[in-house]
Amino acid sequence: RHNTIFSAEYTANAKTNITSALSSVSSVGGQFYRTELNSSFLGGTGFPGLGVETVNSAATPASSTQTQTLNTTIGAYGQQQFGWRDRFYLTGALRVDNNSAFGDQLKWVTYPKASLSWVMSEEEFWHKNDVLNTLRLRAAYGQSGRQPTAFSALRTFSPVQGPGSTNGVTPNSIGNANLKPERGTELELGFESQFFNRLDLDFTYFNKRTTDEIINQPVAPSSGFYVATPTNLGRVDNHGIELLATFQAMSRKNFAWDIIGNFATSNDVIKDLGGVGGVVLSAGQTNVVGGPIGGIYTKRVVSADRDPTTGLAINVLCDGGDGKPAIACASAPFVFIGTPTPKVTGSVANTFNLFGRFRLYGLVDFKRGNRVSNGVEQLRCTGAIGAPLCRANYYPLEFDPVYLAERVGTAASQGILDQYYQDASFAKLREVSVSYSLPENLLRGYQSASITVAGRDLHTWTNYAGIDPEVNVNNIATSATTTDQAVTPPLSRFIVTINLKF
Repeated sequence: RHNTIFSAEYTANAKTNITSALSSVSSVGGQFYRTELNSSFLGGTGFPGLGVETVNSAATPASSTQTQTLNTTIGAYGQQQFGWRDRFYLTGALRVDNNSAFGDQLKWVTYPKASLSWVMSEEEFWHKNDVLNTLRLRAAYGQSGRQPTAFSALRTFSPVQGPGSTNGVTPNSIGNANLKPERGTELELGFESQFFNRLDLDFTYFNKRTTDEIINQPVAPSSGFYVATPTNLGRVDNHGIELLATFQAMSRKNFAWDIIGNFATSNDVIKDLGGVGGVVLSAGQTNVVGGPIGGIYTKRVVSADRDPTTGLAINVLCDGGDGKPAIACASAPFVFIGTPTPKVTGSVANTFNLFGRFRLYGLVDFKRGNRVSNGVEQLRCTGAIGAPLCRANYYPLEFDPVYLAERVGTAASQGILDQYYQDASFAKLREVSVSYSLPENLLRGYQSASITVAGRDLHTWTNYAGIDPEVNVNNIATSATTTDQAVTPPLSRFIVTINLKF
């Protein structure tokens, strides 16, 4: 692999006081980004003898591949902010972007932004008190975009071998000259405040609507192309809150204790798919209007009896959907059981400073409200490769019949996968560290020096049955599908860092 990333950025600010009460800050800037990703592969297996080390000498050569991806983005912005008596601020901005992945019919995209903030605690009518020390209110409106993937707007062809070993091409993707980026429009409302001169709170409520969502639209076979065309068809709404709290628990001459916590929620709902897809035809993750992105749908076992002879599940019934009575699983519908995206995230960090030289730090973060497909357990229990390897298949009396119903027979092939999509909620001891700043009389030529010993990803609290609820074999940037299979979980690490300042 050979990757080259080039970026250039320019920013200019001009500040002036129009009057004694009115200030102005004008800003302009621009960015240029170019990414070139090159990869090639040549391989083979089985060397026929000693001393043979070239790839073309392998007994079984592998097919060679080579890819090249080019993407360029250019953008510029202008922003104007006015301040009134250092307590009231009004900001407006406009940004334009162009990207090489846009369709030929689209040249520039414009994104506006506006924000307003008011430091209420600086007003004359504010009564100073020891409870609520400061208060700042703010509101913002803005738009942003997400570019299509490289080459998705282009018409493409695939190489083939024709009659008589001739060379040729065959239609691949028909392309979309009108393809444009997904556009997000967001409204934020919030405040910043301080209580008791030691508790700082930063709260934000956001409501975001994403339009022109890119969806792969099937093409007519008569066109001669067979790959679905990326088209701006969908809409997704998302809302939630973000809360950041900083608490100065104790402050003494030789001891200080600070606590920082954050809490966030997110709820996304698909509002429109442009009439494409949206029908649950099999178990797994599917986009359905009214559901979340990558919503998980499967048949769900609700009751089963135990065979007195074998101990296995019999008389299995599944959820009838929409509040209907349980029915035979063969004719049961696929029902929604969860989302791959956490609904709640957060963290708590504690920092202790001792004698001005020692610093102790600990961080715990958490995620809740999402599910992960435990692919390892599914393969072990359904016997996809060889005999089933999970304990339930050999000691059924130790397990509930409802649990057993999804691990034997043709349950998986019928789309009964509820118990393999498991709760991925967790809390993790993300970091513990100790830092020591050397005394000044030991520095000898240095302004400051410190040494830090840190441990990261040290422990996980979870009910997830797999190795780690954070693992995902897929790239979360390009796929909403979350699967735990054949992937290494986050490893515990210990790091020593020395910082010297000259």
